[in-house]
Parts: sequence; C-alpha cells; structure tokens
Amino acid sequence: MKNRILIILFLIFSCENNRNKDISKFTITDFSNERIDTLKPLSSKIYNSFYIKVNGFSNDTIKIKRKGYYDINLSGSIDTLINGDYYGTENIIWVFEPYKATKGKLKIEYGL
Repeated sequence: MKNRILIILFLIFSCENNRNKDISKFTITDFSNERIDTLKPLSSKIYNSFYIKVNGFSNDTIKIKRKGYYDINLSGSIDTLINGDYYGTENIIWVFEPYKATKGKLKIEYGL
C-alpha cells in the first residue's frame, strides 16, 4: 500500500512539473494591457516548429510580437493559424499587444 501511494505521488509531481511549459492558451477580453508569455521547450521532446492559433474578433488591429522577428498584425474577424520553424534550443517570448484595438474577444494559443 505504501509503495502505491509513493508511485501515485511521483506520477502526480512528475506530470505537474512538465505540464504546459511548451503551450499557452488564454482568452483576451481586456484590451487595455499587453500580455507576455514564455514558452519553454521540454527536454523530453523534439521540436521542429511553433504555432499560433487566433480565433475571435477585435474592433481594430492587434499585434503579436516575438523579439527580433516581424510583428504579426491582425484585425476584424480572425480565424488563423501561423506556423514557423523552431528547433527547441531557446525559450520563445510572445507579446500580445492590443495596439489600436479596444474591444473584442480573442482565443489565443501559442505552442511548440
């Protein structure tokens, strides 16, 4: 019985430590602040791309940025999937900037 409890605790803690470091999902309804998310590659996985999914609407232009790369500008009714090369060597920092948008609802997912 004691061994079973130890195994269960080990599984819970090992899953908790690796969960969702390489994926971020959220909904934007407040367009007054930017949001910064960091995706961290898991050592147990091999990566070859990143993706950004955006669904919803905004009343004007929003930006999704990655330092050192071009900005992604989206507006209006949005249903898009963007892919890019990524080989698991560094963290990716994504910045959601409301830019000119003041209203809307967006579901955004970043992943490796």
